[in-house]
Amino acid sequence: MSGFSHDELKAFLHLAGSLRFAQSAKALHMSPSALTRCIQRIEDDLGQAVFERTKRSVVLTRAGEIFREHARAQLAAHAR
Repeated sequence: MSGFSHDELKAFLHLAGSLRFAQSAKALHMSPSALTRCIQRIEDDLGQAVFERTKRSVVLTRAGEIFREHARAQLAAHAR
């Protein structure tokens, strides 16, 4: 996995917790389209989807669950 920015990891983790793009974007002080682009960058870098999106819901994929643990570990290491 390539290095991801602190902001990308935070955005991913917030969305993974809320599973709502609009709510996460607002909490992160960014537009929903900016959050979408951030998640797309992560997915492009990983080469797979981390969220499964429908018109009404967002859920983590198995790859997203694995990446969530990576993101948590990276942010925890950064906080030390």
